[in-house]
Amino acid sequence: MEPLISFGIESQAVETPLKVKGDLFLRSQFQIQKRQGYKEREDGTTYYLGDRFRHYGRYEMQVGKQWQMGLIAEKDPGEPMFTDEIKTFDFVSGYLSWKGNKVLKQVIAGQYRMSAGQGLALQTGMAPVKSSDAVSIRNRQQVFGPSLSATESEGLYGLILDLGTERLSVIPFVSLRKRDARLDTLSNGDIVIRSLKTDGYHRTLTELSQRRNADETAAGLRTRLYAGRFIVDGGFMHYMLEYPIEPEQETYRLIYFKGSSNQNYWLSTEGSIGKVFLFSELAFDKTGDPAIWAGLQHSPKGILDVVLAYRRIDMGYRAPLGAPLTEASQPAGESGFYTGISIPLPAALTLDTYIDYYRHKWPKYQIDAPHEGFDWLVVLCHKPSKEWENSIRLRYRDKPVNINTGEPAPAVATRSQTQLRFQSSYMPSKIWTFSFRADVQSVSYAGEGKLPKGYFFAQDVKLAAPNKNLTINARYALFDAEEYDTRIFAYEPDVLYSFSTPAYYGKGSRFILMAKWTPLPRLDLWVRYAAWKYSDREEIGTGQNRISGDLSSELKFQIRKRF
Repeated sequence: MEPLISFGIESQAVETPLKVKGDLFLRSQFQIQKRQGYKEREDGTTYYLGDRFRHYGRYEMQVGKQWQMGLIAEKDPGEPMFTDEIKTFDFVSGYLSWKGNKVLKQVIAGQYRMSAGQGLALQTGMAPVKSSDAVSIRNRQQVFGPSLSATESEGLYGLILDLGTERLSVIPFVSLRKRDARLDTLSNGDIVIRSLKTDGYHRTLTELSQRRNADETAAGLRTRLYAGRFIVDGGFMHYMLEYPIEPEQETYRLIYFKGSSNQNYWLSTEGSIGKVFLFSELAFDKTGDPAIWAGLQHSPKGILDVVLAYRRIDMGYRAPLGAPLTEASQPAGESGFYTGISIPLPAALTLDTYIDYYRHKWPKYQIDAPHEGFDWLVVLCHKPSKEWENSIRLRYRDKPVNINTGEPAPAVATRSQTQLRFQSSYMPSKIWTFSFRADVQSVSYAGEGKLPKGYFFAQDVKLAAPNKNLTINARYALFDAEEYDTRIFAYEPDVLYSFSTPAYYGKGSRFILMAKWTPLPRLDLWVRYAAWKYSDREEIGTGQNRISGDLSSELKFQIRKRF
């Protein structure tokens, strides 16, 4: 019996304390030069009701492995704060999330995001886009999750549950929120929505009158089945607005969503058969109008990657919360075929290319006729080492647009747009990184000739201290893009979780200097100065955003503290 008996003081089980982690962001930025809307008028008032500062705060906390919460607050430039109009920050939101381990797998209350299939019926996060990664077009957004997005017009606000087992999930959800809307009262006294505002600005009395003045409700149920190498996702959603949408009567708006309610149903699959990965979605709206988005990706013997995709959205299909990869932001009536290839080549070379051909059965904004077009891109990348990378990118787009011929009705002509880009990045040591980019863009109209080309040249320098507690980024850029159609968009260095991709338009220079300092563990400080210096104008902007002079500059500060 001795092996089964022990003598001594009974040991007490020691419970591991819950680990609490926190992440706090505070950010402020402002335009150094005063825009016209912030200058005092004769009566002592200003056009914008608030100051020129943008303030942003975000805090996330995780308690153990099950509990997570987040809170976000934001104020845009020109918006009042702590006033009768807006009691605190203009935008305040948050969430509380709990993860279980049995039948109830997760609960989220507050702000959350959802994505289904390829986004035909439901896509509240960032929509898939065409890019230089030619074979990456499949929707890879998270199925659902908590969100602290500061984009006020996006996302869902309410309750979502994840029920089921490892192989089956049943996900009911409901969202109740206020939307910004431009309301109109008809002659019979009925109230209708002319458009839903998406910019999030509440700086003037007019914008404040449109602030969160219409209820939006979305509720539905989706299921996900993990069946071997395939995932099957199906569901439905009911969408409802407090007032019906009645857009203005321009021809291109006739295919926009109208009314106060809609239903969407979808069935999507993704999985592999051998070395072929398949992904697809079939969706319907309440009238039975269909939409399909389907594709496959194949890597034959590792020689190359090929992706083929087809989409067709019926003219009558409506999905207020959908956002698939399409050419048009309002895709009803669009069909298209996409082919992308990525080929590894000798001498440390990689070739990526795609062509996207599309057709629209109905006029679009600034295109007063049914039309077709295509978008072609090729990128040749040379990466002989981890420290050195070069690429040449050529993109050509051909699409119809309206042109002014002096007649009452505009004519439709083909616009051809060609963009050539060279990029190089070199890191001679762990301390220094040098990057260079040059762009040339040309636009021509059939029968109208070519516009003056747009040019962009940028040199970036990054200095990282050996102990990694200090990083300095600098950019100097020159641009010459006289025409709006030849403007060039370029990604810029910015503070963490802040993204800047402005349009370089006009003639002048751009200077950016940013520093990140880590004085203590888990404490990061950023400061960023960015300036536009124009040589072709004495005023920048128009109306209430006008700045006197040829210089426009901004300061941005950010603090991050992790607990």
